[in-house]
Amino acid sequence: MLKIYPLSERKTLYPILAYWSYNNWYLKRNVPFKLVLQEYKRRAELEALPCSFIAFWGELPVGMISIKETDMLRRQELSPWLSALYVSPEYRERGVGTELIRAVLNFCSYKGFKRIFLFIDSRFMDELEKFYGTRGWIFLDEDTDSDGNRTKILFHEL
Repeated sequence: MLKIYPLSERKTLYPILAYWSYNNWYLKRNVPFKLVLQEYKRRAELEALPCSFIAFWGELPVGMISIKETDMLRRQELSPWLSALYVSPEYRERGVGTELIRAVLNFCSYKGFKRIFLFIDSRFMDELEKFYGTRGWIFLDEDTDSDGNRTKILFHEL
């Protein structure tokens, strides 16, 4: 029932991912939707980084995840990064996020990476640290994100 595809195989759906991303991470920031839309359109054309994956429950798109070369300007030495994990609220607690993460780990392993990194959204620090920790992610460091919020950086060995 759950299927995950690279966005490059479902190119026409990039506006959905852009919409989810904008509503969750950019709506209250000074980033126009047009820029987010352009970025996801670019990802739909790529099979290299940055790239995104989309999860389907039957025929319905229900989640996404991305991989970027870098996701923190202050930590350019770390690469690649898991980014933008999102699951529609009505499909949470069904394993969609775990399978999206697994798709990213498999992709990165196939590409020869040894580690992958992420930083935790400061709005949900405790919940996300537990979520990722139970999936094998390890604390690396504390830092500040691009908005100046305290965050934690985690990594996963591949």
